[in-house]
Amino acid sequence: MSQRPKKLGRRHFLTGLGGFALAIPFLPSLEKQASGASAAARPNFFYLGSDHGGCWDDNFFPTSAMPNSVQAASGHTVTSGPLSAPVSGGTARMSAVLNASSAALSSALVAKMNVLRGLDVPWYIAHNTGLHLGNFARNDGNGGDNLVVAAMGMRPTIDQLMANSSSFYTSTDTATTKLKAMIMNSGRQLSWSFAVPTQGVQSAVQSVQGVNSSLQLFNSIFGGDPPAGPAPRKPVVDKILANYKSLRQGNTRLSAADKARLDTHIAMLAQLQSSLNARVSCTRPSTPTEDTNSHRSGSKSDTAKYGQLWMDVVAAAFACGASRIGVLGFGDTAGFSDYSGTDWHHDVAHQWYQDPPQGFLVQSYQGLFEQVFVYLAAKLEQLDAGNGQTVLDNSLLVWSQESGMETHGSYGVPVVTFGGAAGSMNSGLYCDYRQNGQSGAVMSLAQAAGGMGSAKMSSYVTYPGMLYEQWLASAIQLMGVPKSEFELWKDSSGNLEHGVGTPYLGADKPYAAHYGSLASSYFQNASNLLPFLAKA
Repeated sequence: MSQRPKKLGRRHFLTGLGGFALAIPFLPSLEKQASGASAAARPNFFYLGSDHGGCWDDNFFPTSAMPNSVQAASGHTVTSGPLSAPVSGGTARMSAVLNASSAALSSALVAKMNVLRGLDVPWYIAHNTGLHLGNFARNDGNGGDNLVVAAMGMRPTIDQLMANSSSFYTSTDTATTKLKAMIMNSGRQLSWSFAVPTQGVQSAVQSVQGVNSSLQLFNSIFGGDPPAGPAPRKPVVDKILANYKSLRQGNTRLSAADKARLDTHIAMLAQLQSSLNARVSCTRPSTPTEDTNSHRSGSKSDTAKYGQLWMDVVAAAFACGASRIGVLGFGDTAGFSDYSGTDWHHDVAHQWYQDPPQGFLVQSYQGLFEQVFVYLAAKLEQLDAGNGQTVLDNSLLVWSQESGMETHGSYGVPVVTFGGAAGSMNSGLYCDYRQNGQSGAVMSLAQAAGGMGSAKMSSYVTYPGMLYEQWLASAIQLMGVPKSEFELWKDSSGNLEHGVGTPYLGADKPYAAHYGSLASSYFQNASNLLPFLAKA
């Protein structure tokens, strides 16, 4: 049975110079009527996000680092000390999770690493993919706090704020930037952007889908350069700009929703045109012979290969200046463990307080740390960036999780970094931002576990520290993006909100006792750089 070919009306195209036509999105408001009628080093940023958390602090954080530096923070004193990874039997070890082969995790690499402890989202965010990079409204609504914050609206994540910042990508980057942000989607969506970045807070916020194939990502960056010769042609979008403005501003039948659709479409095409004209500034790497789609079947080696194939593309892009931002939402880490069941989420992640599940969590996070995160750091450390620097020196690599020590609890979310952020960041530090010994805000893990589980939980306590949104604000500023480009929202009283993420304080006693209120120095100073991290 033949199908009648679909016809496109004149309103489905914008016409430009020389008769050039550009398809535009379907605009219901019009259609309805029509039918009726080098220089300095440039920093790179990579984020690795994993699900759940639930790893006991004693298993995750270093045990040998002793504080030797003290600073006053917003409301209390914080400490830091040098990282140390003693080598035994060929393994460099900081903790049960933070250890790897000494051949990869060398003392030089440890000196370019940071471990940050005591960073909180002070309300019960529970299941989410938005904590990682600052869109706290992207949670699963498992509680009153979640719903309140979700109602306050979605916000762009720091990777996309960087990608659309003229402070991060300057005009000199246009010639070599093939892809502003490499969003690697393994089933966990961590990245959100303004639909029309130039409109700022007036724009809707939408998820950035990314790609689920490492080979597809490689080919989108290195698949071929424009031939040498004349200067790049005038961007396609420029050719139809007058026609676009006429339709956008002069047609009274165009609805507000369709104006937004048209703006989003033009912004997307402008970015695509820029990437097509860019030329990679290095010899094209060999096309990979394997793809992530063929891996992650369940074995440890296969799971490692899956992560490493992504990291290989990230390393090549950073080395060539083809992209300077990467985000991988890795999802759960079951493939790095000996768990043989079928429900990791409930059998392991939700049973974090039991000894056997905790063992699986530790094993899985150690595998992700060594086989993916250290793998990338070591690879970048071997790439010469000139002037005695490596590509790692010019990068900030971050690994963080959905939760802290208590699965779905967002206090003490661990953050691990590698790199010097192009000279702006100190490294080799273990920073503890908690207010240790604060009896009025003590957090009992036995209570969090409902009195069940391992005997090790019975006496373990911890304390609140500083805001995770201050960490996000620190990270984006270390990348060269000023406060004016992320302090975009005001509260109900018209006061500027600080930090990255939605300022909110839960009513649970530890949070309320420590953070006080949204007017406290913790929230008011949330756009300031965290202590110890920034170079003078």
